[in-house]
Amino acid sequence: IALEPRHRQCYMRCFFMLLQTKRLIIEHFKDSDISDWAKIESDANVRRFVDGKALSFDEARKYVEMNIRQYQKIGYGRYAVRLKENRNLIGMCGFLKENYGIDFGYRYSKISWGKGFGFEAAKVVLNYGLSELGLEKVVGLTAEKNFGSIRILEKLGFKLQERLLFNNTKAFKYNYTKDL
Repeated sequence: IALEPRHRQCYMRCFFMLLQTKRLIIEHFKDSDISDWAKIESDANVRRFVDGKALSFDEARKYVEMNIRQYQKIGYGRYAVRLKENRNLIGMCGFLKENYGIDFGYRYSKISWGKGFGFEAAKVVLNYGLSELGLEKVVGLTAEKNFGSIRILEKLGFKLQERLLFNNTKAFKYNYTKDL
């Protein structure tokens, strides 16, 4: 497997990543998550600040498979977020390599909204990215009207960089740079 030099050292450690909080387990997506992820992504409200379109089962499958390939190729991706009490998949949080930088993102099932899971997972995943993966700068893009996402990014210490149009949506671009 050809990894970028800075990710080689964490390959084995990252490949078996498992993070926990008081209420959550955060780990790599597995093929067995496809059906549950498809249920989450089939709700257009869950995706209203992404593109507003519910994903088909096939599109959700491709998303999970893409993340699994990313773990193997570059050592990170978006991670499955589960409730610790029953291991049910409630969303995702993690990193994607994009043309504008390493994107830090998250999305959750509607039944998990308003319970603090987003910040709880984001805090531990961001710390993992900075300390274990060696990421030095990550980007958070969010729709101007996605107040929950804005609150999470700002609480984590992301700094607003600019307003922009992203996927035909008025958006904010935030950056987080690791203190060196």
